[in-house]
Amino acid sequence: MKTCLVSLVSDQTIPNILITAAIRPDYLLLLSTASMEKKNKSQAILNCLSILNMDYHNHSSKIIVPEGSVPDFYEKVIEWLKSNRNYYQFITNLTGGTKLMSLAAYEIFKSYGADMVYMPIPKNLYFRVHRPNDPIPVPIRLSVEAYLTAYNVSIENRKILDELKQEAHDRKHTTYFLFDHYKEIEPLLQQMGRILRSLKRKDVKKGYDFLMNYLPESPVEKNLLGKLGFAYAGGAISKRIDASDWNYLRGGWLEERVFLAIESILPGDNSDICLGLHCRINGNDNEYDVLFTYENILYVVECKSLKAPMGSEKQERGGTINDFLYKLGALRQNFGLTPKGILATTSNNVLDKNGNIKPHLLERGKLFNTQIVPLRQISDLEGWLKEKIMK
Repeated sequence: MKTCLVSLVSDQTIPNILITAAIRPDYLLLLSTASMEKKNKSQAILNCLSILNMDYHNHSSKIIVPEGSVPDFYEKVIEWLKSNRNYYQFITNLTGGTKLMSLAAYEIFKSYGADMVYMPIPKNLYFRVHRPNDPIPVPIRLSVEAYLTAYNVSIENRKILDELKQEAHDRKHTTYFLFDHYKEIEPLLQQMGRILRSLKRKDVKKGYDFLMNYLPESPVEKNLLGKLGFAYAGGAISKRIDASDWNYLRGGWLEERVFLAIESILPGDNSDICLGLHCRINGNDNEYDVLFTYENILYVVECKSLKAPMGSEKQERGGTINDFLYKLGALRQNFGLTPKGILATTSNNVLDKNGNIKPHLLERGKLFNTQIVPLRQISDLEGWLKEKIMK
């Protein structure tokens, strides 16, 4: 007999997807509500499964049930069962939905001999309700695209993501040099940044003749300008820059440094990583420096170079430190996402006079499940990230 997995749809779609991927039923029955369908949660589950090469669009049914009425829940589900009960052996995933939905689903499908399963969030395992001490591992690991699709988040710049990664790899030695000598070249970067921040993308799209009065004195500055392809003569530095240079010199170099560090420590089978994603969420555009998944958890990384302001003024790429923390909060509150955040910054603004992270930032970071990384105090970035991510 064919199997039918019954899934209760809620804001947290990942358990629905992982259990479906682990069991691979012949048919999928989604029990949803009007509020969940307004957020397109059922469609998100099906779209994500398609990315995982499990297309259930033509092998699934959806029942819209009331959220607060058990009798009406029974009526709608039993009506479907009258026509389908003889075709399937049922498995019921009790992880999602409301408590009333879970109780009602349990009572209904128990009478049809269903196997009841549950997934503790965010563990990569599930268990049969009558055998809670015998967990069953979930082998599949979600890519960034699959994870975002599970929450109706679309990637707007998918076509250039591989190109962005390749650029990061191509200038990796320059990026490492910038990071390793940041204190010595910060004045140069600050002065460059004042000019670059006054430009728009359209100004550099076809190339822009950058010229700045500056006399490099230290060997480190001269070395960096050589690596970047700048000419310097007559008390000025110059180069025809493009959009990639513009991004890189405004802080993209730090994003690439953190990306390279994370990429180097992630095990290939359990993770995925993307750089410079432009996403659309419920009609709103968002940019993310680095997104990666590890063991089916999404990590959102924001990088702040130079002075990295604390308030709401838009002085740096991607906004301020507070903007990023609120962005994480909005993801969790509005879209069911429960990401972990990493805020990596070269700014001293996050430190108090004793060199410790300011207490109010630590508290805010905890509130939004975010680690603050004071890069000036970390000599081994890869080691620090590995300890925090994989502990």
